[in-house]
Amino acid sequence: MADVRKYSGAAVIFLVVLRLGIGWQLLYEGLWKINTQSTPTPWSAEGYLKNAQGPMRDIFRTMAGDPDDKSWLDPDAVSARWDAWKQRFSTHYGLNDAQQAALTRLIDGSAEYAAQLDGLPAGVDFKAAGQDKVIRFDAARKLLLIDGKRHMVPAEKAALEAQIEGSTGPEYDAYRAALNAAYTRSSRLSWKERVRAHLMGNPDNAGLIDGRISQIQLYNNMLERYQEKLASADLPYQFEHLDRTWSDTRQKASELAGPVIAMDRQLQDEAVNLLSIEQLQRGPLPDPLSVLKVVDLLTISGLAGLGLLLISGLFTRFAAFSAAMMIFGFYLAMPPLPGVPETPGPEHSFIVNKNLIEVLALLALACIPSGMWFGLDSLLAAFRAKRALLKGTR
Repeated sequence: MADVRKYSGAAVIFLVVLRLGIGWQLLYEGLWKINTQSTPTPWSAEGYLKNAQGPMRDIFRTMAGDPDDKSWLDPDAVSARWDAWKQRFSTHYGLNDAQQAALTRLIDGSAEYAAQLDGLPAGVDFKAAGQDKVIRFDAARKLLLIDGKRHMVPAEKAALEAQIEGSTGPEYDAYRAALNAAYTRSSRLSWKERVRAHLMGNPDNAGLIDGRISQIQLYNNMLERYQEKLASADLPYQFEHLDRTWSDTRQKASELAGPVIAMDRQLQDEAVNLLSIEQLQRGPLPDPLSVLKVVDLLTISGLAGLGLLLISGLFTRFAAFSAAMMIFGFYLAMPPLPGVPETPGPEHSFIVNKNLIEVLALLALACIPSGMWFGLDSLLAAFRAKRALLKGTR
């Protein structure tokens, strides 16, 4: 047992209160993060890691997986992400053939969009209108078919309608109705086509023309300029300019990647609508394991677990030291050191900030037996002593 008489009564009280206070702060933070996991906006360390500064900036940003959101700006990478997600979604919920086909149509689109039609009226010639690669008529199945990859743009539809302008009769009315129906169905882009349209061009010509590539190149140039300025900045005005440059860079990333990330969420919402009640009871699809996922789990469990140990006074020295190392990691991600851009927010620090002060307080607690004064450590020590005494009397 630690001899409490070595310390003044006030010291004992305030050290225990300090331990309880830090423990409560860690526990509450951990519980809050746990609670957000069941909300539409679960907490993640992604944003904190992406904005890391200091000597270990690259290491912390790498933990985010895609710190500059570049994978969201590559339509092929997004397509591969959705293909992998579709496989996990299908396996997790046990989709039947009809559900899998519907999900494939959502993501990849249909090969063709059809409308029922008994026959083509006189005067309709797809080749003459230059549309024979976009639309065709299957006489055997009596279907008017629009190519699912090329789709049909308004100008092409107008060219076909012009061929029969002024013509009347049931066969022309049926053709116009079928053309409108097939065109309406083909106008809905698949999610992959929407991404390609957003990143590379006009939605009316998804995947067929160049477009926003210049904006993506501009973003890449902004990232390169920031890295160059970060390496050479050493004066206050340079860091102020650096902050503005980083803010502009992140805004451009949000402008380009934000809509794609929103599409990703909308796709998942539409996919959930395909599920039956029994399938929904299997719970949400878990995220694949990644470095960021591990960091999030360790952070949440570390905050809640170590906070609980500090409050209960169990393994207090271990808990205090472990919590100090965890919070020191938070400090290293955004250290207020000379030559490092200032952390955004109302706090202004130089070398020492609130995180470092908490680290020092926890290291002090790790050096004293506060759990023996008020906590479960005293009960654990008494149990061990009693057990050792029983063994000695045998």
